[in-house]
Amino acid sequence: MVKIEDLVVKNVLEGLPVGLLVIGHNGLINVVNPAAAEILGYPREELLDRGWGELFLVNDANHLFNQVFLDVIQKEKVGLNRDVPYETPGGGRMRLSVTSSFLRSGDELAIVVLLHDVTEIYRMREREVAALMEKTRLQQETIGSLNNLALSVAHQIRNPAFAIGGFARRLSELLSRSGLESEYPGIIAEEARRLERIVTSVVRLASMPGATFARVFLPGAADAAAREAAALAAARGKRLAVNHAAAQEWAMADPALLAVCLGELFANSVDFALGGEVRIDLSARPNGDFLELAVADDGPGVRAAITHFLFDPFFTSKADGVGMGLTLARRIALEHGGDLRLDATAAAGARFVLRLRRESLAPAGASVFS
Repeated sequence: MVKIEDLVVKNVLEGLPVGLLVIGHNGLINVVNPAAAEILGYPREELLDRGWGELFLVNDANHLFNQVFLDVIQKEKVGLNRDVPYETPGGGRMRLSVTSSFLRSGDELAIVVLLHDVTEIYRMREREVAALMEKTRLQQETIGSLNNLALSVAHQIRNPAFAIGGFARRLSELLSRSGLESEYPGIIAEEARRLERIVTSVVRLASMPGATFARVFLPGAADAAAREAAALAAARGKRLAVNHAAAQEWAMADPALLAVCLGELFANSVDFALGGEVRIDLSARPNGDFLELAVADDGPGVRAAITHFLFDPFFTSKADGVGMGLTLARRIALEHGGDLRLDATAAAGARFVLRLRRESLAPAGASVFS
């Protein structure tokens, strides 16, 4: 009489949607369910009581598939899982998720194998990756084309702007020699200089190099950025003080580009400072694989009406501004796989948060700005 337990086990094996094999201590396949036979591409009767090596080791294309079982045997692993390529007897190519376990009960040994056909999932992933790579390529081509256009337009504007400024100054000298007074040459010269500043900013943004990553100590990068910002502050009769005591962290970044990014944020604080003292506080906190570096000043803050346009090219609330500093800073952040945003919840002043890849350990000799 057949036991109900045996019927249940047989029913489960027959209906199991994944392949199941049991290989005995002698290397022979003792158990094969229909799903396993279909996945492996063999009739079920050709697998039962056949040696694993006899069936599969002869095909060099399946060396990664076979390596799963060799590792399980040699290391007596339990639950070893790998996604591996598999070639069927008919030459078909598949991708299998193989989970194998080494079992021991007294003197009896066995290997249990679960097979899951993930070929379609793998191909979908490959198609998604290919589509993403193509999208990235097109975006890079578009960015490259726009950069070339910007550089070309900047070149076409720079020469006339330079000539206009030169002739305006010459006209001012001629009028002065003739005893005539006019404010127009000065206005023309100043507007020409503004055009030149715009061109310089566009060229700087369009010709920004790609990031070359290294381990960077944030206070060192802040000091490098502060030196240029301090010179800008001095030229405007102000004094800059940067406190980075709360930013003693390491990040993965391009040292030069990170210094430029911080420098633009510092310059923004200098531009909008109301008094002669410009105070900036830096703090950094880990957030998963990233660092969030906050740059906070004691200035008037940012009006809510302009926050949506803050990082747009050429947007500025200053009469003599170009409006490219924060655009450049954010582009550098994006180049690092991070981001730059304004913290609208800051109680006072302006607070920008720069998100960078984290590097928690910095080996000796591998640091920048240490």
